[in-house]
Amino acid sequence: MMSGTIHGLSWFPQFPDKFVTWGQEIKLYERTQHDDSRRSALPNISANFLATETRYQYARCVQPSYHKNRPIIAVGLGDGKVGICDFHETVDNSWEFTPRQQRMCLCLAWNEFDHNVLAIGHDRHRSDSCIAIWDIERGVPKDAVSFFGHSESAHSMCWDKNHRMLIAGVSQKQIKLFDLKQGNTTCQSIQTKMVHGLAVAPNGNYLCSYLDSVIMIWDLRVLDHPLKTIQSGKNHLQLSWCPTRSSLLTSLQRESPFITLYDIRSVDAESSREVYHVKRQLQPFQAKYYASNKPPTLTYISWHNTDYERALLLSEQGTILEIRLPLSLLTTYSNHKKIPLLPQRPLAIASTPTRQNSSQSTSSIISTSTLNSALNFEILDQNLSKEELVEETYQRALSDYGLKTDRHVDGLPLTPYLKSVWLTLSNLYREERLTGLKTILGISLGHTSEALMASSRIESRVLQWPDFINSNNLVCYRSEQRDVALKLCGWVFEQDLERFVNGLCDNKEFSRAAMICVFHLKIVFACDILSKAADLSRNSKDPHDASMFRIAAIALSSFNADRCNSTWRNQRSNANKQIQDAHLRAIFSFLTTENDNFDAVLTEDGISLADRVAFACKYLSESKLADYVKQLIQKSIESGDLNGLLLTGESLDGINILQAYLDLTSDVQTVALIAINYFHREHFADNRIQYWISSYLDVLNSWGLWEKRTGTRTTRSVFLSCNFCGKSVSSALQEDARMRSASSNVNKLSSCPSCRKPLPRCSLCLLHMGTTLNISLPSDATHESLGWQSKPFSKWFSWCQTCRHGGHTEHMMQWFKQNSECPVSSCTCRCFDLDGTVPNDLPDY
Repeated sequence: MMSGTIHGLSWFPQFPDKFVTWGQEIKLYERTQHDDSRRSALPNISANFLATETRYQYARCVQPSYHKNRPIIAVGLGDGKVGICDFHETVDNSWEFTPRQQRMCLCLAWNEFDHNVLAIGHDRHRSDSCIAIWDIERGVPKDAVSFFGHSESAHSMCWDKNHRMLIAGVSQKQIKLFDLKQGNTTCQSIQTKMVHGLAVAPNGNYLCSYLDSVIMIWDLRVLDHPLKTIQSGKNHLQLSWCPTRSSLLTSLQRESPFITLYDIRSVDAESSREVYHVKRQLQPFQAKYYASNKPPTLTYISWHNTDYERALLLSEQGTILEIRLPLSLLTTYSNHKKIPLLPQRPLAIASTPTRQNSSQSTSSIISTSTLNSALNFEILDQNLSKEELVEETYQRALSDYGLKTDRHVDGLPLTPYLKSVWLTLSNLYREERLTGLKTILGISLGHTSEALMASSRIESRVLQWPDFINSNNLVCYRSEQRDVALKLCGWVFEQDLERFVNGLCDNKEFSRAAMICVFHLKIVFACDILSKAADLSRNSKDPHDASMFRIAAIALSSFNADRCNSTWRNQRSNANKQIQDAHLRAIFSFLTTENDNFDAVLTEDGISLADRVAFACKYLSESKLADYVKQLIQKSIESGDLNGLLLTGESLDGINILQAYLDLTSDVQTVALIAINYFHREHFADNRIQYWISSYLDVLNSWGLWEKRTGTRTTRSVFLSCNFCGKSVSSALQEDARMRSASSNVNKLSSCPSCRKPLPRCSLCLLHMGTTLNISLPSDATHESLGWQSKPFSKWFSWCQTCRHGGHTEHMMQWFKQNSECPVSSCTCRCFDLDGTVPNDLPDY
């Protein structure tokens, strides 16, 4: 597939395995379930090529129909001609529509219930209509077409799901609804510039449209004003509803690698038409698979009509990817009923390698080869229900998870894996920075003078085996940097080894204690530990562990003067396949090492990454150590192993590890809290960190855990900003308060110090934000000395998150004791219905 030759794609609504692509050519494919990429017509998904349409090239728009007998598409061209194609070689000229005046075809829309009815939208011409309704069953277009919208242009169109009504955005100024049920067509219009991307939600109630970076959601039952206006940071390219969800709206934005998802939800109040949305962003193509380390821009999306949250994606390079939204823990609760609204999915897609120009076999870059593998995203414990996953995250949040990094993690409801990760990060955090071993060892310095100085200070010395072992000597390496790395990996120096090993034995980590002793050539000590472990296991009535430790002790004690004996080595190799304990396997792999080749130890995944890195720091030369650390970092990124943060610290590689972990587990809570606690401000320029944090804060908000949310402090500055110029007014308010004496009862600041535009007023008392009410202070107190206590919470400003109107908290609470609508006379927002908190039940502020 050549880059850039595909402009769009779409599933067929009535054929679950067929889809069409268009651009320079129009091609029909069938999705298959075989996983042999060499048989696939496309490089990144398993699909068979079925047919091509040769009559129409460079299609302006293509729309698959709802016909059930065979796949049919409508093709709109740049000269205005519209053709009907069923991918058969027989040409039927009666299946073509040519407008009376030549101009571009802009949009097409098949009727879902009357499969033969096609709506065609053209550009403006002063003497022709822009909308044609063609019943292809009636044959020749001139006898079967109705026209609407004289001297206008049709930018987008869709059909209402409940009635025979066509909805069209025309002339950049209005949305028109043509009711075709009656013989005489009636037309209703809405004055708006949001005329692009018209689409009706699967529930049949909501209509979406957009212009540039603004989306509007309409209620088709009452079209007097839009239900919701959503502002985005970039201009939109395509809007579409997920057909297997009632109201999940998706957007592709210009020059963006993300899918933006808006879950449109109604307020939990009877007779309320207010809606709110939960926003998520999803990056399907992973940056690590591209030479520029930048994911490609998305240009088109097509949702499957019946398979749950399954879609085809197209990138600007012409890459096609098939995805299914992965399970996420981002589930909100109803404010009133406290019931989880499931399923609330996605954040990120699992790793999707998509290099098309690679010289490697295509099988190495298949991302979703079968419906039974990648598309199912079986990355979570299948025995754990969605409710249990949500409850696990909720309980962690209640336990102040990640809020107190100096608190011992044993008291938190965490898995052993996460406990180990947090302890590692706490140990690694030195001098207010999370510095990884890669930096400490000077591996990331390249050929700089600092790297040369670090390598010049490395000392090598020969280790002596015990007297009863006649063997080749081992060379170990030491430096100040390696000593620090060993300590951060949890190891100790020679003089503290006995105390350290005894501590491991007290924790019943016998095999690990024996392994570390052997790595320090303390063979007799290791035999004693294994014998002790065997005795304890026998007393605990665990014969399997007892025999395993006993046999290991006997084998280790038989390691005599002839260390390189081939018989002993061969027996070890065969036995290693049956030894279940990774630490015991590492012991015998180390003892049978030849020519300082420690690969068997370094690649033993059953040993913790920290122990393997510590071993490498002790026995690998500078070049081998650097290569090994880089290899571990890459492997941690690919597997999403948070233990890799020990090597990367807070860096781009560390962010990639967090993203990979999130892709595999959907645990946005952990990655967000790690970023908040251990990553500095300069790393927040990476949008991924901002998405993690904002998503987790949204979860806390949806659960009503306001105090937990405020305790989740980020390193980013938060300040009051002017609604007009966007600059901070917080510093001006503080400076103004300091300049005034403590006896002053009123702060006179009423405008932005930058643009001089007025600050917001309290909706009830009409005083400006920043104006303090009369507050009596102690005689010896000042505003500066009291800090936030100088203004009680009841005097603070609060505002509705929907309409943005508000005022002093005290005044707002008094108002909502008797009212549910916004106090601003021109606003119809039911602010109180958006919050489940009852004012009468709140304490007296």
